[in-house]
Amino acid sequence: MVMTNIVTNKTAPIHTILAPLAHYYNDEKTVELRMTRPQQVIVERRGSGKEEFEAPKLTLSVIEDICKSLGNLSGTKFHPDDNPKVSCILPDIKHRFECLVGSSVQTGLSMAIRCKHPFEPSWKQVGANEQVVEYIKNAVETEKHIIISGATNTGKTTLLNKMLQFLPNNRRVIAAEDTPELEISRFWDGVGLLASREEATTSGMVGWREIYDHCMRITPDHIIFGEISTQNSFGALAALNSGITGFMCTIHAESAEQAITRKFEQNIAWSGQNMPRVSEFLAELVDLVIQIRRSTDGFRRITEIYEPKTNRYIFRNGNFTEASC
Repeated sequence: MVMTNIVTNKTAPIHTILAPLAHYYNDEKTVELRMTRPQQVIVERRGSGKEEFEAPKLTLSVIEDICKSLGNLSGTKFHPDDNPKVSCILPDIKHRFECLVGSSVQTGLSMAIRCKHPFEPSWKQVGANEQVVEYIKNAVETEKHIIISGATNTGKTTLLNKMLQFLPNNRRVIAAEDTPELEISRFWDGVGLLASREEATTSGMVGWREIYDHCMRITPDHIIFGEISTQNSFGALAALNSGITGFMCTIHAESAEQAITRKFEQNIAWSGQNMPRVSEFLAELVDLVIQIRRSTDGFRRITEIYEPKTNRYIFRNGNFTEASC
């Protein structure tokens, strides 16, 4: 009880500062809150789509004060002129906060809060019939290497967490992320690792290379990367090639096949590293790619399952192919 009070007292001031935004994101149906200019809020809610609101209290000055406070709390230096971007998790509620101000934005402000309200969609709500569920369950239980692919805010991490439920509690699950979103607390022999972001100034954190080295020395049953980015794509490939089983991750890609043929290679190139024949390398190691999309009603649905090793889609347009039946 004492610890709870300490945490609450420590974060109480920031929640006071966040109150004008909380008015919009506290609704449990809110999927994302966005601002493209001061004093205007766009709210996307599950099942009802987008709606625009006038928000007189949310001036640019107020947003900058919020960014400064969140930066101080998360160990990220923010200044409108020198460091105009902040990426963090809102304390206690785990919503993902992203904001950029200044000359890099034509309207002076680009902000998004991706909400993590407790919501577990059914398999039906993610477009998976019994045959799809059984296929995915078998893939997880037999320790296949799996990539979940989709555009931004399509529910990739939600689906990954749902798939982790197929693993028994005693598995040695190692989660590697820069933002804590994977639900691994029930794995009593598991551990969550957090890599520092480029702009992080908090002491005591290590980068993705150190995270990878640590993973290789602590005997994982499964290594679960969060979202693949320019910072961790090389380490993810190294983990895939390390002889482990049951690797899983998420990545931004337009199609399941593109996740193999373009996105990893693109991320590695943008990171300044060089690795030839990435697509061939992935096709030899990855067992399946699951594509998920967001529909106009705000729900996310599995649209494709692709097997790179056989270069075939086994599920597409809501149906299994004849060859996979």
